[in-house]
This record gives sequence, structure tokens and C-alpha cells, in this order.
Amino acid sequence: MKRMLSIDEQIQHMKTKGITFHAITEDEARTFLAKHSYYMKVAAYRENYSKCQEGRLKGQYIGLDFAHLKELSTIDMHLRYLIMKMCLDIEHAIKVRLVHLVTENPGEDGYQLVKDFLCSNEKVRKQVESHKSSYYCHDLIEKYELDFPIWVFVEVISFGTLLHLCHFYRNRYGVKIVDHKLMNTVRDLRNAAAHSNCLINNLSRRLDGTKQVASEVVQWLKAIEGISKSSRTNNMKSAFTHDIVVLLYVYDKLMNPVPKQKRYEELSDFLHGRVVRHKEYFASNTKICGTYEFLRKIVDNLTNTAYNVSTIEKQ
Repeated sequence: MKRMLSIDEQIQHMKTKGITFHAITEDEARTFLAKHSYYMKVAAYRENYSKCQEGRLKGQYIGLDFAHLKELSTIDMHLRYLIMKMCLDIEHAIKVRLVHLVTENPGEDGYQLVKDFLCSNEKVRKQVESHKSSYYCHDLIEKYELDFPIWVFVEVISFGTLLHLCHFYRNRYGVKIVDHKLMNTVRDLRNAAAHSNCLINNLSRRLDGTKQVASEVVQWLKAIEGISKSSRTNNMKSAFTHDIVVLLYVYDKLMNPVPKQKRYEELSDFLHGRVVRHKEYFASNTKICGTYEFLRKIVDNLTNTAYNVSTIEKQ
């Protein structure tokens, strides 16, 4: 069991690991750790840096300043907010598509699908009932508890349950609403962002060996100019890069032009603005710079395409 350290002890511990306090003073670091974050959260980003393998500095981080950790944690915070916006957009789009399909299906009355889904998912029924305690869901659940129409049911279930419901509809009618495997990746990224988990704390972490990049995502990437095959192959081996690219792919295929253009412009502003505010910190870190360039090229392409489509539609 590791002993709890005071902030002064945390700073001393970082110094023994080779972390310097040049761009940010120790006093500034103390204030940041006391009022804005905490050691475990900030220190997590050290995994993006290599350690000396031999000599008197063996085991110490190479070229890592506390300012780099602080900056990465701040960039990650802004990234989580953008991811949540995109995932909320996606969730709404899926609800719209599902409700429309059921409404236009002559074999459905809006109620039977939900009844059958709940009969085969007792756990979901209990989860919905537990939401009665929520001020925001109580009235809907109280009114329709015994007989939910689809347009009400989608308002009181979780994102994960919504995906299961789409899969249930597909099994019944053979109509694919979303790709279940890709949406599992989006769901995991959404949950990580919602719980304020670190996303870019280890850009070298490899994609699980049991997973492969979906062929449709590979083909989508191939169409983006400026990305070589080697860059695509190497970057998509990273777990984080894979997940964020899948999110971008799903968003691009699912969303309508107007929200798509708006969100891509936000992403572009983020990548060309806040992310590079202190680009000098990471100039010598090839992994961070490589990941940034790969994602920037994708977002630039999406932004330009969305703008062109929007311009044509307005003519």
C-alpha cells in the first residue's frame, strides 16, 4: 500500500523521477495541485514520456516538466467536453432515426416493440423504474410505466440501453440503425469523458489485440488526402487514436450537415487554437506531435468537406 503524500512530498517525489519545474515554479505547481487538480490526475500524463534506461539518471523521465503535465491535463479536459457534445448529438440522432423507423413501420404501433423489449430485458425494466426518483424522468415514467410508447421510452433509457434497443429492432426487422461494434467504442469513449477519465494520458497504449480496425473506417481514412498508409496503420494501433477516429467516423456518417459543420468547426478551432497554445512544450515528443498531426489532418478534411456541402446546399 502506497503512503499518502502531502503536496510538498508529491513535488519532491516528482523531482526524484526527473520531473522539472522550470516553465512552472514549485509554488505555482502547489497551487495547481491544491485548487485545480490532484497528483494522480496530473501525473497520469507522464506515461507519454520515456525514461532514461541507463546511467545515473536511469528511471527518470526525459525532458518532462510539470508544465507539460499541467498542459496535457488541461487539453484533455477541453477534449472531454467536445466529445460529450458529439456523443449527445449522436444519441439524439439515433433516437430520431429509431422513432422515425418505428413510426413508419406498418407492423408497429409504437408500443409493442417496447413491450417485447422489456419482456426480454427485466434488468432494463428495473433500471427504468429506478429513474422514478429523478425529477426529470419521474412524470414520464409515472404516466407511461405500464405502457411505454417508443417516443417516450427513448427519453428514459441510458445510451447503452438505446443501443441494445436498436439491436433488438435490427434482429426483428433486419434494419440496421447503427453499427453495434462501432457504437460500443463510442459508448466507452462517452462514458470515459462523462466520468472525467484521462483520455490522452498514454498515447502509446496499443489497441487490444482482440480488436481490429473496422474495414469501413479504414476505407474512410483512405479517402482523406495527406495521410499515408504507414501513418494510418501506425496511428490506428493506438487505443486512443482508434477510439477518437471511430467517433469521428460515426459522427460523419450519422449527423446532418448543419450540426456536423458546427461541431467540426469547434474541433478545428480547438486543434488549431487551444491545443497548440504551448506547442513548444511538446516539440521534441514525437508521439504527441504525431498523434496531433494525424488527427488534425482528419479534422481539417472533415471541416472543409462540411463547409463545401453547406455552401452548395445554400445556393
